[in-house]
Amino acid sequence: MFAVTAQAQEEVEDDTPFSEPEDDWRVWKLFTGQPIIFYGQINPAVVQYDDGAVTRTYSPVGNSNKTSRLGFRWHIRQFGDWSPLVRVEVGLSARPSKTVNIEDPGSNSWSSREGDLRKLELVVYNDRFGAFSFGQGSMATDGITEVDYSGTRLAAFSNVGQIAASQLLRNRDGQLSQLQIGDFIDNFEGANVTGAYPDGSRKMRFRYDTPNFNGFVFSTAFGNEVLRDEGETNVDAALTYEGVFGEYKFAAGAGYSWQSETRVLSGSATVLHDPSGLSLTAALGGERDGGSFAYLKAGVQRSFWSVGSTFLSVDFYRGTNIESDGTLATSYGLAMVQAFDKPGLEAYALIRSYDIKQPGATFDNGLVTMIGASWQF
Repeated sequence: MFAVTAQAQEEVEDDTPFSEPEDDWRVWKLFTGQPIIFYGQINPAVVQYDDGAVTRTYSPVGNSNKTSRLGFRWHIRQFGDWSPLVRVEVGLSARPSKTVNIEDPGSNSWSSREGDLRKLELVVYNDRFGAFSFGQGSMATDGITEVDYSGTRLAAFSNVGQIAASQLLRNRDGQLSQLQIGDFIDNFEGANVTGAYPDGSRKMRFRYDTPNFNGFVFSTAFGNEVLRDEGETNVDAALTYEGVFGEYKFAAGAGYSWQSETRVLSGSATVLHDPSGLSLTAALGGERDGGSFAYLKAGVQRSFWSVGSTFLSVDFYRGTNIESDGTLATSYGLAMVQAFDKPGLEAYALIRSYDIKQPGATFDNGLVTMIGASWQF
C-alpha cells in the first residue's frame, strides 16, 4: 500500500516474499546459490462508460489503476555490508482502460510496448548508508500522492481518471468533443502532470534513499525520460513516514519535483484504526502557475465472508485549472475489493461519476463502472 517507503531496501531484503517459499516455482537458485525471484500481476477488467448519450462496454481491458506486469529480481552475492540487486520489470497491456474510447476501442490482444519497460535497474543497499539505484525505475516522487491504507486501490485511488482517461466528453447538444477525461484530471504524482498515457514517474535515473530513521525516509533522484519522444530531465525529492501509534497505523509522504518549466509540490497521508478497520486517506498537490487537486477517501475493512477480507471505500476528487484556467473536474466513487484466502487473488468493483466544467462549454456528466480480478504472484 505504501510503495514509496524504503522501496529499494524492501526489494533487497525480501528474499522469500511468498507465503510458502520452499520449492516455490517463482524462486530459482543459480549455481552460485543466489536467488532469482520471478513475480508478476495479471489484472484484467470489464469497463463500461456512459458519456450521457451512449453507453459502451470494453471487455477485456487492463486495469490502469494497477497494470499487469512481469518481472524478476536477481539477488547478487553480497559484498561485505553491501547487498546488490538487479531488477527487470515490464508492463503487459490488454488495451489499457486509460487508452480506450468510443472512437478507438483498441485491440483485444495482449502486448508489451517500448514504453512498458517499468524497471531495468541495479539497486545496492547498505544498512548504514541507505540504497543507491541506477537505471530505469521509480523517481523519488513516484506514488507520493498514493499513500493509502483503505485496501481499495485496485478500484479507486487519487488519480480517479485512470480507468477512463481517454473517454471523450459529450457536449450537451449531443455532439462528441475531442476533449478527454484525462485532460482535466491529475493527481500530480511528481512530474507526471496532465496526461492520460504516462504510467507513473519512472525514468532512467540515479536515486538515493536514506536508511529508515524512526519511520522517516528521505529520497532524491535525478533522471531523464528515454522511452518517449517528449522526454525531459527531472529532479525530485521526497520525505516519507510510516509508524504505529497504539491502535492507529499512519503513513504520509510529501515531494517536490522539477522538470523543465514544471514545478510540482504534492503529497498524501493515510490513517487506519486497526480494531474497527476504519481508514481515512487524503491527497493534494499542484503545479506552480498551474492546476491543483484535492482528494479524500473514507474506507472500512470487514470480514463478511470466510473467504477473506472485504474492503469498501467512498471518495471525492476535485481538480481545478488542470486542462486550462477556469476548468473544474469533480468525481465521486464507490469501490469494493474482495480478498481471498489464496495469496494474491482479489476481485473488485467500482462505480464513478465525472462532472467536467470548462468556460464556454457544457458537457454531459460521465459514469464509469468496472469489475475485475487481480492475481499477484
